[in-house]
Amino acid sequence: MTISVAHVLRTYGVSGGERQLAQLFAAETGSIYKNTFYSLYNNPACTAYFSRISGLHLKTVLGLRASVFPNLAVELLLLAVLAPVLQLRILYLMMSGRHRICIVHGLQAAVACWLSACLMRNIHFVYIHRGTKSRAGSHPVFKWLYWPFEIIAGVSIASADSLKPLAGKRKVVALENGIDLERLREMTKGCERRRSDDPLRLISSARLIKDKEHAFLLDVFKKLVQRWPNLEFVIAGDGPERQNLIERAEQLGVAGKVHLIGHVTDIICRMANSDIFVHASRMEGMSNSVLEAMALGVPSVVVDAPGVSECHRNGETGFVVARDRDEMARKLALLIDDRNVRSVMGERARQRAQDEYSIAANRARYHALYRELLGS
Repeated sequence: MTISVAHVLRTYGVSGGERQLAQLFAAETGSIYKNTFYSLYNNPACTAYFSRISGLHLKTVLGLRASVFPNLAVELLLLAVLAPVLQLRILYLMMSGRHRICIVHGLQAAVACWLSACLMRNIHFVYIHRGTKSRAGSHPVFKWLYWPFEIIAGVSIASADSLKPLAGKRKVVALENGIDLERLREMTKGCERRRSDDPLRLISSARLIKDKEHAFLLDVFKKLVQRWPNLEFVIAGDGPERQNLIERAEQLGVAGKVHLIGHVTDIICRMANSDIFVHASRMEGMSNSVLEAMALGVPSVVVDAPGVSECHRNGETGFVVARDRDEMARKLALLIDDRNVRSVMGERARQRAQDEYSIAANRARYHALYRELLGS
């Protein structure tokens, strides 16, 4: 028996959430669960990315091509204007899709699916929050938004915990993200290896938005370059902060050693060929780039934050530090100075990713949720 599952998401190009879902969909090959992915708006890059997955059905809710890196105020205004159209369109798609379960990812998708979740009691609607609730995101109005959803979930323990005050009597679960370890291993086989005399490389991979705190990382890098002038720092990702970061690197005098490479298709190779991974985001659901670095055996120094810290065992699989430039610089100095420490920490991180954060484990969590919803 085939069971149809719908996933609804407001896509932002091919970022962490999109990559995570793609791995889940690819792992479902041969499963009884058949997925249909609904993108709220037209997103050619995302469509091309998902179209490679065998057995996955793709649909666009509205043909409007919305910005990949929107201004928040404009995004919310657009959502307010389009909400009735999105809701009616989703209602039609759910009625014609014969889905048993609908997984709703994020705020915009929750608004779009709200009417359907209220009216279509023959479909099990689940809301998944792909971040961790901030103070603004904990406003009581969200209790009303989440009201029609049968189960509320977060993509990490921190994310799930942040939803509990808004859930009422609804069950809250953690569907922790996973990494397709076999796929990563296959991807790294074709990577060109760096020479042993290449400069030691730090790497960060995240959307270039303020909450990812790349400017903080540039300040830390400036401190390190004073002691190790041959260091280089690769920043992967696109976003509205790009020009500000270029200017900040110039002000700090490190522009020649900082490489903003944008969104690249070979990020796994670039990460595997780096010596240390750094991350300073203020909040995550669960960071895919953090998990990817762990799975690749790249030692990490990350700032303590919800959805980040729980991935690591401090001092064992990586260093978790306070949001303090000097402290982060000190921990990075320990790794820069000692290749053996980097090797041991990277291997422990790889093992933890394999044990706790594989895509197989993520898939099993989804399947357990489906069985619970369907009463079997």
